[in-house]
Amino acid sequence: MRLFVALEIPEAVRREVARRVAGLREQLPRAKWVDTTNLHLTLLFLGQVDEAQVPVLTAALQEAFARHPSLDLRLADAGTFPPRRPARVAWIGMETPGDLEGLQADVTAAAVEAIGFEPEERPYHPHVTLARCEPNWPRDAADKFVIAFPGTIGQPWTAERGVLMESKLSPRGAQYRVAAELPLAGAEEDE
Repeated sequence: MRLFVALEIPEAVRREVARRVAGLREQLPRAKWVDTTNLHLTLLFLGQVDEAQVPVLTAALQEAFARHPSLDLRLADAGTFPPRRPARVAWIGMETPGDLEGLQADVTAAAVEAIGFEPEERPYHPHVTLARCEPNWPRDAADKFVIAFPGTIGQPWTAERGVLMESKLSPRGAQYRVAAELPLAGAEEDE
């Protein structure tokens, strides 16, 4: 199974991003734009995981999430990777007064312990991917993208859970399915 761990973005915020992207796409070079219904904040991309390991992974992730309180989040500003060079990825940033980095570190540690996951060496940079720029966008196009997303985007929200998502690739783009819910501490449980 191809898996990742994420925080979901509310529909109203995704609609606001879609509204802003609608007029911008025609002004920028070709790219593979993410379907805004699939927007999420990735905490950890796991890649291929043997289905037999999923129960152990899920239990470890649930424990990691349960150690952290809910998070107040808001989309803010935009950027591209790599910075200050032709862009490969266009993204929106995340404003987080809580300990998002601590949660991400604990999620990574849980995956390392549970399934022997090998983490990236790059530091975590919370962002929501909007486009994969193929071919790379020149700097002026990247700057036009960044300028289109000044300040905060949409309403703030409180994340009370994460999700372990399965990603199935198709010619129409990635199709996501929630494989497990991962409640944060104090989150209301559905009865």
